[in-house]
Amino acid sequence: MNAAESRSGPHRPGGKKGKQTTVAGIVLAVVVGGYTLLRPSINEATGWNLPALPGKQVAKDSVADNSPAPVSDQTSSSRSVPAPNESAKPAAPRVESQTQPQRNETAKSPGPLASKMTRGDPASQSNSATAQPATDNSDLEYGLLREISPDRFLSPAGVLYTPGSAEGHRLEHLRRHTKDQPNRSGKHGVFDGDMEGALATIDKAYEKAQANQRTTKEVDGKRTIYTVDMGKRVGFVGGRDGQRSRNPMARRVRLVLEGNRLITAFPL
Repeated sequence: MNAAESRSGPHRPGGKKGKQTTVAGIVLAVVVGGYTLLRPSINEATGWNLPALPGKQVAKDSVADNSPAPVSDQTSSSRSVPAPNESAKPAAPRVESQTQPQRNETAKSPGPLASKMTRGDPASQSNSATAQPATDNSDLEYGLLREISPDRFLSPAGVLYTPGSAEGHRLEHLRRHTKDQPNRSGKHGVFDGDMEGALATIDKAYEKAQANQRTTKEVDGKRTIYTVDMGKRVGFVGGRDGQRSRNPMARRVRLVLEGNRLITAFPL
């Protein structure tokens, strides 16, 4: 026994207790250090006001300044991240407003067949344009005379054509002077241009007569007889006498009127 004890040395009953003290100190140091480091975060997260350890205030402040952002700040900042997106939302309508005019311009730009589909054929437009005056003149007798009352027609110059004569109407009597009658005795004046030409020539002669231009005038009761030199060909002389003379050109017009009402008219 004494030999064994002498080999192993004296027995130290306090060794195990020293180890426990060392472990407790390490744990205490870790707790104190962790408390010091985590106290600011706990205070901000929970709203508490945990006391600082004596002698550690400066270290706490330095640790708090250098410590990363708290979890609550990170969470709040992460939640506030969509705010820039919300402020950027009005940009979307701007893009639509910018693209909308382009779409409208694209819709307004005519295609290769737009002129034929919407505007019609240019030839048909010209035909309709020329047909419009014809439609307007369709209400006029011979394209010139306006009917002011039944069977009473007024020319643009103011010559009045009414019922009368052996033919029943002065216009029908005038029609005889648009065709030659070679077998008729004497002279027979014939207007150029059929009825339309005859009416236009009579209007010009009436205007010259009213202005007393190259006109001779005779009065026979209620009737006034004008002989007007037109200065150019207005027809020819027909009938038997005209045929013998090879139908000479006529440059004068004789008008027989009662007021402005035509009785007869023919070339000379």
